[in-house]
Order: sequence, then structure tokens, then C-alpha cells
Amino acid sequence: MLSPRTRSVPPLFEVQRLLREAIIEGESSAIVPLLVGGANPAGRLAIHRRHYHDSLVSAIVEKFPGTTWLIGSPAMLEAASAFVRRHPPAAPCIAEYGEDFPRFLADREALGSLAYLRWFAELEWLLVRAAIAIDRQPLGMQSLADHRDHLADVELAGQPGLRYLASPWPVDELMKLYLTDAAPEQYALSAADVWLEICGARGAIRFDRLEYSEFLFRQAIATGNSLGIAAERALEADESFDVGAALQRFVMDGLVTEIRSPQGPRPL
Repeated sequence: MLSPRTRSVPPLFEVQRLLREAIIEGESSAIVPLLVGGANPAGRLAIHRRHYHDSLVSAIVEKFPGTTWLIGSPAMLEAASAFVRRHPPAAPCIAEYGEDFPRFLADREALGSLAYLRWFAELEWLLVRAAIAIDRQPLGMQSLADHRDHLADVELAGQPGLRYLASPWPVDELMKLYLTDAAPEQYALSAADVWLEICGARGAIRFDRLEYSEFLFRQAIATGNSLGIAAERALEADESFDVGAALQRFVMDGLVTEIRSPQGPRPL
């Protein structure tokens, strides 16, 4: 509550800015004189700030249990705390908070020996996002029949839990060790390009390796490109790429939920 004893009350936007500085940056000297209620408003503000910080740190740690397993709890708590201070939420949904954390980890000097850390955390983030998705009824190959005359212009909507990751490290192997609780006493990870398809829904997840050309094809479709553009990208990587067979595999894997054509979307 703002104090009526103050000679002038700043505009609301200024009060909001001061409160933000106090909560996020710890600079509370300007806002404390405006607070009333109880014997120690500054102390209550400090409690609120700790709650804000601790709840966001917990949100990050809970989203990256595999990363915590990899680097240890002390390093994870330190990194999460630093991330929260430097990168406050930009949206009201806490479920979406943490997308930039893998890149933040990669810049941590203390973790510099783990060259694959960012990519492992990226994979974990995508798995977490995929797992909370709600799957939709997939379409079959017959649904494409009405669009055969302009198939190159068609766009396909994928399952909500569909994600793709290109990594210079085989982090999928490391993730499988974590998920199966089968980590050996010693494990050496060698650099190698992998192209991963992640799909999840209602708590279930899977991640599979793809050939580079198929990865480009499916990723292009999933990011809203037409089948013609997706085919071009795959054929640039491998001129022997079989577009028809790849399209059939994509549809038969249950990953297509909607067809969008120049004539408009096809209802389910």
C-alpha cells in the first residue's frame, strides 16, 4: 500500500518501475518510502523478493532435472540463480520460462569443460515442452488425395508436441542414459552431428535420429513451409532423396493433423 504521508505520489507507471527494480534488481531505496502497513514494510518487500527469486529458481531446476544430474545440484542452483537475476520472465506463463537457459549455461565459465552441455539442455527443454502437449487426431494418406494437383503448395500442420534439434554432439545417447538410470562409471562423449525428432503428448515422449535430408524435410514442414520448399531443402542435401516415400513416412507416423492449401484449410 502506498503511504498517504508522502508529499507526492509518482504516477502509476513510475511506481510499477520502482517496484520492478526492487523485486528484480534489489534496488529498493526509492520504493520503500512509498510503502505503508505494519512495522517493517521494507522487510515484507524483502520477503516478497526472496519468494520471487526462489520460485523462479525452482521453476528452472524442475524443468532441467537431467541437466542437474549432469552438472550436479550446487552448479545447477548457482546457474539458475544467476539466470533468474539476469533474465526475468518476459511473459506471464511460467511454463514457457527457461527457453534461453541452455544458451546461458553454455556461457558459464565454470561449466566450460562440458562442450555438449548446451545441446543436452536444449534437448531436455524440447522434451519438457513436448511432454505437456496435447496430441490431435492424425490424418492419413487419403487426406492428401484431394490436393494432388497442387501438392507442392500444400502446407501440413504437425502434432503440437513435434520438435526438431540439430546437435553437434550425440546428446540423445546421454539423455537415454539419464532416462534409464543406466549411467556407467565412466562415459566419454565424442563430437558427432545428430539430427533429432522429438515428439510427445500427455506426459509421453520419444526422440529419434533422422538422416540429414529427412530431418530437413520434416523440419521444414513443421515450421510452416510448403511441401515444395521442404522437398527442395531435402534434395539440396541429397539429390537422391525420395520425396514421395518421405512424405508417406511422415504421414504414416501420425504426425500430420491438418492440411492447408491455396484453397484453404481442410477441416478435420
